[in-house]
Order: sequence, then structure tokens, then C-alpha cells
Amino acid sequence: MQTGGPIEGAEMRKLLLLGCFIVAALLPSRLALAYEGPWCAIINNGYETIEELCSMRSYEMCRAEAMRWGPTAHCRQNGRYPGYWAAHREPIPRKRAKRPRRN
Repeated sequence: MQTGGPIEGAEMRKLLLLGCFIVAALLPSRLALAYEGPWCAIINNGYETIEELCSMRSYEMCRAEAMRWGPTAHCRQNGRYPGYWAAHREPIPRKRAKRPRRN
């Protein structure tokens, strides 16, 4: 009996292609990262589900998005927005290196 015929080669190519698709699907994508804005729209979808959309750049943009979802949606400031933390950070005082005394 012969091994390595055209049927086995096609099966190996399919398995290799399937493996490549699986690896590509599991790798993290930088495009999938969401933008964190300073405002979040809190949306009540019903059935006890609440969704946060935290990509709003201004309060007006957030209110416009919340109004699309009805009277149960509202806006709040995003606590995870890195811009707030950078503004309130105090500079760290630097210690001067001690110089040896001259005699």
C-alpha cells in the first residue's frame, strides 16, 4: 500500500489551514481595543441588563447617545479615563545625590 497519496496531502493542508485560522483567531488584536473617553452612557436594555458605553468624548455626545436609548439611559463620568488621573498627579520630589565633602 502506498502512503502519502493525494487524499492524505489534501487532508494535511486542510488541517494546517484550520490550525492557522485557530491561531489567528486567538491572537489579540490591537484594533479590537476600545477607546476610553471621559464620559459613559449607562443604558438599561431591559431584562436586568445594563450596558456601559464609555467612548464618549463630551457630555453632549453622551446625552445624544443616551437619548437614543430612552428615558432609562443616563450619563456619568468615566472613572477609568486616564486623562483624569494624569491631571491630578503631583510631581514626585527628586532627592539630590549627596556630594562628598571637600577638605
